[in-house]
Amino acid sequence: MDNAFLPEPVDETLSRDYLVYSYHNNLQRWGLERVTGKEKLLYICEAPISNLLNLIDDDRTYQYGIEIDNPNEIPRGPYFIKQPTDKVFDVSKRKINNDVSLSCLASAYPAVTYEWFKEIYENDRLIAIKIDPLNNTRYTISGGTLIIYEPDQAEDRGSYHCKATNKFGTIISESVELSFGYILEFNFKRSEERGDQNWGKAVYCDPPQHFPGVKYYWARDYFPNFVEEDKRVFVSHDGALYFSALEMIDRGNYSCNVQSVASDTGRNGPFFPLRVDPHSSFQQLKFPNNFPKAFPEAPIAGEEVRLECIAFGYPVPSYNWTRRGTSLPRGSYTISYNRVLIIPKIHVDDQGEYICRVHNDRLSIENSVRLTIQAAPNFTIPLTDKHMDNRGELTWTCEAFGIPDVTYNWFRNGEILDMEMLPPEDKNRYSIQDNVLSIKHLDPERDQAMYQCRAKNQLRTKYSSAQLRILSLKPSFKKRPMEPETYAAEKGNVTIFCNPEAAPRPKFVWKKDGNVIGSGGRRRILETGNLIISPVSRDDEGTYICTATNQYGGDETRGRLIVLRGPQFVEKLPQHITTAVMQNQTLRCMGEVDEMLDVAYIWKHNGLRIRDEDLVNNPRLNIDGEELNIINATFAEAGEYECIIKSAVGEISSKTTITIEGPPGPPGGVQVVNIVKTSTTLRWTDGAFNGKPITMYTIIARTNWNHTWFNLIENITAVEVDRYNGRKEAYLENVLNPYTTYEFCVSAFNELGYSLPSSPSPQYSTPSDKPTKFPSNIGGGGGKIGDLTITWNPLPPSEQNSPGIYYKVFWRRKYHETEFQSLSLKEYGNTGRSVVSIQQQYYYTEYEVKVQAANALGFGPISNAVTIFSAEDMPQVAPQQVVAHSYNSTSLKVSWSPIEQTREKIRGKLIGHRIKYWKESNGEENAVYYLSRSTKPWALVVGLQPDTYYYVKVMAYNSAGEGPESERYLERTYRKAPQKPPSSVNVYGVNPSTVRVVWRYVQPSLEEEPLIGYKIRVWELDQDMSTANDTIIPGGSKLEADITNLSPGKAYHLRVLAFSKGGDGRMSSPTHTFQMGDAAAFRSTASNKILDAALGISLLLLLRVYEYV
Repeated sequence: MDNAFLPEPVDETLSRDYLVYSYHNNLQRWGLERVTGKEKLLYICEAPISNLLNLIDDDRTYQYGIEIDNPNEIPRGPYFIKQPTDKVFDVSKRKINNDVSLSCLASAYPAVTYEWFKEIYENDRLIAIKIDPLNNTRYTISGGTLIIYEPDQAEDRGSYHCKATNKFGTIISESVELSFGYILEFNFKRSEERGDQNWGKAVYCDPPQHFPGVKYYWARDYFPNFVEEDKRVFVSHDGALYFSALEMIDRGNYSCNVQSVASDTGRNGPFFPLRVDPHSSFQQLKFPNNFPKAFPEAPIAGEEVRLECIAFGYPVPSYNWTRRGTSLPRGSYTISYNRVLIIPKIHVDDQGEYICRVHNDRLSIENSVRLTIQAAPNFTIPLTDKHMDNRGELTWTCEAFGIPDVTYNWFRNGEILDMEMLPPEDKNRYSIQDNVLSIKHLDPERDQAMYQCRAKNQLRTKYSSAQLRILSLKPSFKKRPMEPETYAAEKGNVTIFCNPEAAPRPKFVWKKDGNVIGSGGRRRILETGNLIISPVSRDDEGTYICTATNQYGGDETRGRLIVLRGPQFVEKLPQHITTAVMQNQTLRCMGEVDEMLDVAYIWKHNGLRIRDEDLVNNPRLNIDGEELNIINATFAEAGEYECIIKSAVGEISSKTTITIEGPPGPPGGVQVVNIVKTSTTLRWTDGAFNGKPITMYTIIARTNWNHTWFNLIENITAVEVDRYNGRKEAYLENVLNPYTTYEFCVSAFNELGYSLPSSPSPQYSTPSDKPTKFPSNIGGGGGKIGDLTITWNPLPPSEQNSPGIYYKVFWRRKYHETEFQSLSLKEYGNTGRSVVSIQQQYYYTEYEVKVQAANALGFGPISNAVTIFSAEDMPQVAPQQVVAHSYNSTSLKVSWSPIEQTREKIRGKLIGHRIKYWKESNGEENAVYYLSRSTKPWALVVGLQPDTYYYVKVMAYNSAGEGPESERYLERTYRKAPQKPPSSVNVYGVNPSTVRVVWRYVQPSLEEEPLIGYKIRVWELDQDMSTANDTIIPGGSKLEADITNLSPGKAYHLRVLAFSKGGDGRMSSPTHTFQMGDAAAFRSTASNKILDAALGISLLLLLRVYEYV
């Protein structure tokens, strides 16, 4: 059995779940091959050689042997485009429409004629009576339509079929039924219905007699107030109105109404009352009779099936549909609160047991309905038209599926083929075996006709039609000449087609370059005439002639075979490549192919093709035809790479393996062997070397005091303690803190870098110890007089080494005392400040201080001595020779003699001065203070009122407070600055770097100081006014000025203001904006200096002035 299978591809990762019969070129044999199922048009079927002619003839069509270009004018027998359908005539509509029509439609050339037949039984035998409109005026046949006027149920009800005929033969249609529909009237009255509250109720429609089926509609109180379905109320296809549990709101008058499924004819039933009686209990869940049920009860494949389920009981139940042993059919869905399951187009494999489960809060029940599906005949192998050789042999097969099983009959030109009724000369030529018809020695005079295969079961009768043509033709290549050029791949295979139109099939002779060639070796001439060459060599290139002959003559065709070479390598991939992480690597493979062929380069990584989306997701890979670039390589890019060069005639491939070296992999299994107060021994296992040996390690740690990882010790070496498992060990000396819990990681190093850290070790704790460090940042000073304040940074938890941390302070007066005094701060714990009381006479005196840490296990080292000052006292002297001068209308400049900054006078460090001022007209209790944080002997007091007298006093201050006040001094501020701005400001250009500004005089009022002059303020357009330059014009001068040294081409803002001792006045408004001219426009030579002078006035045109409000 194993020999029946062809070998599978090597290193194939795709799933091959399908089996095909295929030909293997290398093994030169047929066999079974496993495939993925996605291959297209790659495989053929195998058939007995005796059926070869039948298979060959199957490619003939109606155009075979006929030279007609218009496909609509090609002669052929009839075939049905539209079969007739069943009709129901509504007798209640006679006054509106008193006729009925049956239609069939067939196509053929020449056009068909139609006949209609009515099927009746005579002596238990079905016969067809031709309908002749000439004998009965109620009948009309128009085209393929039969129209029956004033249909009569007794005479016209029954089965009909049509025939379509042209010169090639006759076919008959499927039989259809003409029936008469009606709905009688409801009974005039109906008695009332009663039910109990919280109990189920079924109200039946009691419809009138009808044909065909009807649809049911229930109305309440009046028509058309139709009953709306909800979780309690349901209208079944059986016509009944079901209540799962009656409620008082259901009382009312009800009416059942019906409408025919074949027309809009309907009937309204009488209204009758429904009474609901109170009841002390409720009904348990229960199915009504025959539920669940199916509509229709005996479904046929292709129909819509409706499965209904309703249950009585309170509380109102919920519903669920399942199918025993499998899932519900695809496309099925539920409606009406899951009570109804719809299967739109049921299939035979949908039959089975369907279960309805009903449940409420108190109970759950279930019941089932079994579906058995029948199927009308359906042709799985229909007849196909046959175009056979004269005196040939025909085997015709049709096959249909149906439940119950189908029976077959054969028809020729609308007449049944009965072996008993055949002429003697045909009995030996014809053979009928159920669905197979065989005809020997085909005769165009007797056998050309339209044939039909009839498949019939209890449900329906179906026909499959086809035409038999019997041909006698001289070979001709007019329609199917050989291709002028046929291309083949070297070492591949090629088929050169020789397919003339001929009947019977001709004999074939092949020539290459004028020499007759036979079938054998690499060449095979098939029965069809085609020439197969396998494998193809360069010697097969040349001109080929195919000659076809039969008893009616011969013809030949010719073409050229061109052999193309497959791809050849110019540059292959190296067998092995070694590179490092974050390095770039280029893989290149190049090939050459015939110029007329396209070439494709396909790259694979570890057997998987690198797709476009892979390149998008991995920017490290880039493909450019024959090159694959690896950018900043990582370990993920290592592996096997394959380059495939592919053309239409073959493919070749080259492979390489890339090894990527890099930093080591992370170590593992980190554990502590021994741990003491400040040292530990670690063990671990190295990770992957990644091409280079490991030379050193870095130990990383974190503690319970600080969860941030930090480098504990760098660039250490380790010793191997177990060569079987590669365990490494290192001793870490004096790098730990006592009273600390540690986690350790290890990072390995080789010449290409550090590895990622290992996973953390378990937690390990060091024993407690006395402090090993003294506090940092020791300082002090400040406080009230008599205080010596000492400060430091408390030890962090990681340096406390034990519980119970506290501190001890030491102090002595510098230069005057030899022994330190001390104070233990045990009751204050981990504090960072201590205040020691000293004599007040030692204010602002230098002291040497030290701090020592201690814990429950003892004292740590004492810090070095640090010099600080004791607290300051308030200054004892007041500033002398205080004088105030007017600065402008709103400020005074106050000055005094500098204070000698000695310890005895300042009693600390002078910080600044405090100036006290108040109006002469107000009392000193209304004074305002200005704080000058400067040791300079002057200050500017601002925010005063113009032309007003102020008293001022000055005090010195340090960190302890302010000293005594000086004597007061009285001074007046100047009168107001100019309150009016200059007006009529105009700007004129003089040259590219100079403008002239003109304005009007400003007249000061009596409340203002006399004018000193004017300021012209100019700044660049893109700068702030704080960058402006002022040009000062003294008073008494002309009210104009030139502004020079401006930059040519730049834009400026300009404003003008008056000033006096009272300060700067208001600026002119709006701001003037102007742009200087281009310096190039003012360049001149000696020959035009006179012209320049004459046109000097025109320079003003180069100045553009803008005004902005």
